[in-house]
Amino acid sequence: MRRCLVGVAALCVSLCTAAPATAGAYAEVFGSDGTLLSHPGGSSYVYPADGSGVRIASAVARPGSIVLKNVSILSGRVQVARLVVPRHGIGGARIEGLTIDGKAGPTEPNTIVPLGQSSYLVVLQQAVTPGPDGRDLGLVGLRVYVDDSSSGIAPGTQLLIGLARSAPARAGKRVDASSAVMGFDHPFVPPVGLSGTGILDALPTLALDGSLGSQAVLIAERYLGTPYVWGGASPQAGFDCSGLVTFVYAQLGISLTHYSGAQYHEGRPVSIDQLRPGDLVFFHPGATGPGHVGIYIGGGQFIQAPQTGDVVKISNLFSPRYQRGYVGAVRPY
Repeated sequence: MRRCLVGVAALCVSLCTAAPATAGAYAEVFGSDGTLLSHPGGSSYVYPADGSGVRIASAVARPGSIVLKNVSILSGRVQVARLVVPRHGIGGARIEGLTIDGKAGPTEPNTIVPLGQSSYLVVLQQAVTPGPDGRDLGLVGLRVYVDDSSSGIAPGTQLLIGLARSAPARAGKRVDASSAVMGFDHPFVPPVGLSGTGILDALPTLALDGSLGSQAVLIAERYLGTPYVWGGASPQAGFDCSGLVTFVYAQLGISLTHYSGAQYHEGRPVSIDQLRPGDLVFFHPGATGPGHVGIYIGGGQFIQAPQTGDVVKISNLFSPRYQRGYVGAVRPY
């Protein structure tokens, strides 16, 4: 695996252009490489043609918000009776009748709900939304990341439902122009006492304890879906693994080197059974230190910028993809 390096020039990222929301701009579907696959063209919407990914019965654009009714995601695994997404801020946001696998779902903003394997749902996510420079903090009503093919949707697909500030874009457009190859596929065996599970309980709204680590997780969560760019360390340029970590902790006044091997020594070592939100988890041992890093969020999950052609996303620490390559963790505060 090529290592996250210091001093690599930031690469340009082409993001969807922001514009006032319309009834035809309330949802987007992205492929695993950041390609825009589909967006609505009317007041109702299905993706794909059979509606197994997303089915929205109606969408109405209002001066201050959009309102979606009777939303079905992943063949009905996730259902919403009514979703209100404000154009600005989170005040007035509402999600009514949310059910996940037949059970009432959480409505607290920024709640992450694992959907089995490494698929997940984020409810009312305060996120950096598509804009001219990628820096606008807006609201995504529901973000679903699909990591298995059992639903008929290709792994790596992202479903963004409720984008009051998004603009229509041409399907097939890439949202990044990154290059370079950064492979990462090193298995890891969970230690005794910890194991990966199937469908996990919803992770609570993050940063409730006010710790720096929880604040770091909330910041990192804003950038879910941002394209991976080797050497990138900002929303405008994109992120690589250590660049995401560097950027997030810089917002909290903590300076970390843009290099995974150095970050491994820029904190207090933490055993895997003592991990807390915000801890840095490292993978792929090398002669000069670990070659990959992510930010632990709890429940066996971590946020990472994985590799070229991918995006910032949540992954399972105990999935086969990350077995045997685990190196350790540190708390950088």
